Amino acid sequence: MARSVLQYLKYQYPDIRVLYVEDERFSREKLLRVLNRRFANIHVAIDGVEGLQLYQKYKPDLIIADIKMNQMSGLEMIKNIRAQNEKVQVIVTTAHDDNDFFVQSIENNVNHFILKPIDLDLLLQAIQKSVYQIQLEKELEKQKNLTRTILDFQDNLIFVIENGEIVEWNQAFTNVTGMGIHKNNPTCYQSEFLASFFVEDPHYFYPKDKGRWMEEFSSNGKNMAKVRWKGPLGNDYNYVMKAGAIPGTNQTLFVLTDITDIEKESREKDHLAMLDSLTSSYTRQKFKEILASEMRRSEQFNRAFSLILMDIDFFHTLNDQIGHTAGDKVLITVSTIVQQRIRECDILARWGGEEFILLIPETVGQNAVVLAESIRSIIEEYHFLKIGKVTCSFGVSEFAPGKTKSELLAEAEHALTSSKNNGRNCVTLYTKEH
Repeated sequence: MARSVLQYLKYQYPDIRVLYVEDERFSREKLLRVLNRRFANIHVAIDGVEGLQLYQKYKPDLIIADIKMNQMSGLEMIKNIRAQNEKVQVIVTTAHDDNDFFVQSIENNVNHFILKPIDLDLLLQAIQKSVYQIQLEKELEKQKNLTRTILDFQDNLIFVIENGEIVEWNQAFTNVTGMGIHKNNPTCYQSEFLASFFVEDPHYFYPKDKGRWMEEFSSNGKNMAKVRWKGPLGNDYNYVMKAGAIPGTNQTLFVLTDITDIEKESREKDHLAMLDSLTSSYTRQKFKEILASEMRRSEQFNRAFSLILMDIDFFHTLNDQIGHTAGDKVLITVSTIVQQRIRECDILARWGGEEFILLIPETVGQNAVVLAESIRSIIEEYHFLKIGKVTCSFGVSEFAPGKTKSELLAEAEHALTSSKNNGRNCVTLYTKEH
């Protein structure tokens, strides 16, 4: 049975390379006739030195060698080859059957041991077993390469940690971490190598003890969290990190999905939602949130701030006369003038149709009046195309500890009403007399 199967190996396994090493010419030629009928690629050597040279040149899959030869014995040759390749299949043939040869063969991981004179059926059975193992290894390597290719096609960062060491990773992981660049540094293979990439942010997972980041990550029971990483080139990334145990191993698989663009888009949408679509100033709702936060800060640190409520004079009449499109341009221009005049820390919002409101941190009422007067003057002097002159009225209120948000806004509204009653195009600071 073994002979009939092996007769077709040449056609079934054309990629199997064989190295045959035998110093005795008659034995070599006899067995070579058998091998030539079964294998397409055979390299022949007459001693261990030549055999080792041929192995290094052709990297055969199967080695058939005599043990006792001149210059270098078969076992010494195999020992040198095993140092380069632990998986190569080895069949030794020998006329000696003493225990020392058996022990040395075992020590060198010889796969099959055939005594001379060679029983061809036993040899072919050994060859058949070796061929099966070779093909199995090749298939496993093929599957491994396929898996590697699939992993490297993934945009996700994928890596595997075993006993605190990074043992597998894909190309995307290399691109971000520089693992390939630093691969000669042994510390790069330790899980602690990744600890330096975490960026502290209250909205993302950040380990308190970077040396135990894996334990902290898995302690929430979800094995999933958003993380911020900064790569070795200074690039910032946002990921969803997931982890899971690989069954039957002591390994943990980590997958990081890049959400940097999604987070950026989300922030941009959130930012746009805060802004008035026409004037690009903050919306009324967002202003209320900022005002509440500023009130808490001012209460805590006993700091002053003021509100300036402003209204475009006779805007409804103006809008009816020039049309809504031109009216929108007036609103945009007024908003632009104010934004160019105020500080970066000051907050401008569109409060109503033609009303704007300003929050001026670290500023008492009298100083807010000076700012409002400056804005009023700039708007008054500005020439609006096809319209001419536009003016605004202003009401100023100052925060004091214990004052509520409603009271502060009502005071600004009250002061604005006073400005309108006093002929418009002026600034009024709220006092109890108003």
